[in-house]
Amino acid sequence: MADQSLSRRRFLQSSALVAGGALMAACAPVAGDPGTAAADEGDSMSEEPVELVAQYWGTRPEFIEDREILAQRMTEKFPNVTASQNSVPGGQYGEKVLTAIAAGTPPDTMQLNHRWEPFFRGQEALLNVIPFADADAEFTFDVFYPRIIELGTTEGQLVTVPRGWNPFVIYYNRALFREAGLDDLTTSWENDTWNWDSFLETAQALTADSDGDGRTDVYGMFFPYWYPFLRLGGGDVLSDDQQSSGLGSPEALAALQWLADLRLTHGVSPTPAEIEGLGSAQDLFTAGRVAMFTAGAWGIGALTRVEGLDWDVGPLPRAAGQPPVGYTQYYGHGIPKGTQSAEWSWEYLKIISDEESNITVAQTIGDVPAMRHIAESEHFAGLPKPPTRQVFIDSAPHMQVWPTIAPITEIMSRAITPELNLAFLGEKSVEDAVAAAGPQVDEILATFWGN
Repeated sequence: MADQSLSRRRFLQSSALVAGGALMAACAPVAGDPGTAAADEGDSMSEEPVELVAQYWGTRPEFIEDREILAQRMTEKFPNVTASQNSVPGGQYGEKVLTAIAAGTPPDTMQLNHRWEPFFRGQEALLNVIPFADADAEFTFDVFYPRIIELGTTEGQLVTVPRGWNPFVIYYNRALFREAGLDDLTTSWENDTWNWDSFLETAQALTADSDGDGRTDVYGMFFPYWYPFLRLGGGDVLSDDQQSSGLGSPEALAALQWLADLRLTHGVSPTPAEIEGLGSAQDLFTAGRVAMFTAGAWGIGALTRVEGLDWDVGPLPRAAGQPPVGYTQYYGHGIPKGTQSAEWSWEYLKIISDEESNITVAQTIGDVPAMRHIAESEHFAGLPKPPTRQVFIDSAPHMQVWPTIAPITEIMSRAITPELNLAFLGEKSVEDAVAAAGPQVDEILATFWGN
């Protein structure tokens, strides 16, 4: 086991893909038990001036405003503490954090999600937050969706205090549905009549050459994300034991072929050439060029601000013989090892994840709050747009995330996505793309596991 752990650590230290070339050795395990660290810091809390550095990605105005409010609230509660936000573009996040750790100046709190949590947890660079919570009578994980806590817990350790989650759904243009003589989508994740066959039929009915010039003006759907459909079809990128690629399974191959056929055989989803210069899936949807697209709850905010757009959401369609899958991406904040202010960091995490903050997640950012009672209240479920917001919440019992193994980001970005993109462009068959990706996945996993 010791040799295997060492191999995994060497793998993470040598991987430059997700870290932008930063030295991975900077994230080698830090001595000390997280529980002991929490207790020691608690004994040393005083009214001496403290400056916390909170690390984030994303620079949208509403994000910056949210973080400024959180910092103000921290200082209002603890006048001796100031919290400065360090916001960088998402693509630079790993490099920036690793550089800070290498310099001996880690942030005091850091934003985490489905991508970065496995990576930094694999680096053993994060404190377990359970001891902090156990020692804090003001805090309980019981207020959060249990499935988020379950998915985030590995070997008895939890490194992220959740703040929000983004269930993937089908966004659809109700006006285009009416023009095509279609009813609104079901709101039930258990409704097996909303399946891949009926989804294709719906997309075909919506795809149209409106002006008769021989070119498609409205596409039935657009899939900027392929992974949810892989899971819907019963496949996954890794084998069940996470020792090898899972893309060669019959379920995975069938799901990927079905996706490729939507574009290449049925013509209900545009190719990159057909939409070049027209913007994102959300832009195409807003312009009436795409009738359905898949995305997380983050689409709510921007679409709600578009005047005159009649839209709603429905569940992801079920594959034949498969249960519902509520693919989601959750996010929150953690405490890096090496901080000199761990107990103050914990106090800040409590503010970042409290009720007031969860209301901000719902009303300003547009995501689903991690606190169940806030998500199911007037602050999220009770808001008027989209009319069937409950669809997001009802995905909770079916919640799934992508694999939480540490090198998953490298596996996805270096080994799998480039090959599948060729398949979705028609430049390779699905079988050939999977055959090319599989050995690359296996190589990364073999290095990680020390085989």
